[in-house]
Amino acid sequence: AIEAKDLTHRVELTGTVEVANVAHAFNDMAASLQKAEQLRRNLVADVAHELRTPLSVMQGSLTAQLDGVFPLDLAETAKLYDETRLLSRLVDDLRELAQAEAGQLQLNLGSIDLRRVISSTAEAFQAMANEQQAMVIVSAPNQLPLVTADSERVAQVLRVLLSNALRHTPVSGTITIAAAPLVKDVEISVRDTGDGLAADELPYVFDRFWRGDKSRARETGGSGLGLAIAKQLIEAQGGSIGV
Repeated sequence: AIEAKDLTHRVELTGTVEVANVAHAFNDMAASLQKAEQLRRNLVADVAHELRTPLSVMQGSLTAQLDGVFPLDLAETAKLYDETRLLSRLVDDLRELAQAEAGQLQLNLGSIDLRRVISSTAEAFQAMANEQQAMVIVSAPNQLPLVTADSERVAQVLRVLLSNALRHTPVSGTITIAAAPLVKDVEISVRDTGDGLAADELPYVFDRFWRGDKSRARETGGSGLGLAIAKQLIEAQGGSIGV
């Protein structure tokens, strides 16, 4: 049945303890295969959906220009260019996620000073935070233990987390980046004063294309791949990430 792609098939847990254990392991394998197949189908459907929107906008605008409805001017061309940038960003994100999941990302691992990485990333976001009258606060000791990681990839993950935090932080809100040494690791956290997430949404935060606000468009909500990429980047460096 499994060979025939019937991944819903399960075997009965009968017989001796050894046989029952084999049957249990077989059912676990079948369940994993079924989940992987469902994820694959969902990914294909999600990618098709995400690509369809900018392509539809471009096709509609070009058709209107060819029909003489829209003028052939710089303003309309600029709109089309923006849609191509969205497509390019989505394709780049998909490629990076695929590389990370396949373990093919190039990592420059070495001893890094997390305090410096955190401070420089926070400083880069302060200007954007000022525009919405928000504050970015760094709460970390001046000296943190050196960790083995890729500083650029760690900064990339922090940028993803800060971008999400800024997007969901109200005017006059606060985003806090904290860091503290643990027994063998250093823990970094990003907190904001936004509305937060419902408990039933937490398991899906790192899923591809998941958005907490279902009405949020790609232009304002990103590609929906940032946190999925962040998870892969952290785990590729031997760390863990959660919410």
